[in-house]
Amino acid sequence: MFLDTSITIEIFRNDKNSKKFQDIYTYIKDEPIFISIIQIGELSDWCLKNHIDPEKRINKLKQILNVIPLNEKICYDAAHIKYTIRKKGVTKFGLPDGIVLASARSINQRLLTTDNDFRTINDAVVVRYKKEKNRRK
Repeated sequence: MFLDTSITIEIFRNDKNSKKFQDIYTYIKDEPIFISIIQIGELSDWCLKNHIDPEKRINKLKQILNVIPLNEKICYDAAHIKYTIRKKGVTKFGLPDGIVLASARSINQRLLTTDNDFRTINDAVVVRYKKEKNRRK
């Protein structure tokens, strides 16, 4: 299973006993997991914003997943994917999204994400969560 950055961040945010983590785990189980090399930058950015040492966190993550490098075919495919999705009216779908999806496709993996921009893509699985209501005490 190929993990979108949104899924990896949910894994970072949630304890392994939490409902969100367990929901994600039902999709991953014992499958090999993958990310794109571009996601190292996205995850480092998220870590820095949250005062987490990116190198430590990503080195730990790399112990359990495989990082897929970029190549020309992935880059061409990513641009085509972005163009096609944008033509369908999904204006927030960016080139990094295309790179992640093209990387997943390059190794015949489905993409697991929480990003609704992928909702119309057959080989993407969008995990949806109910919004939690703020409760007053």
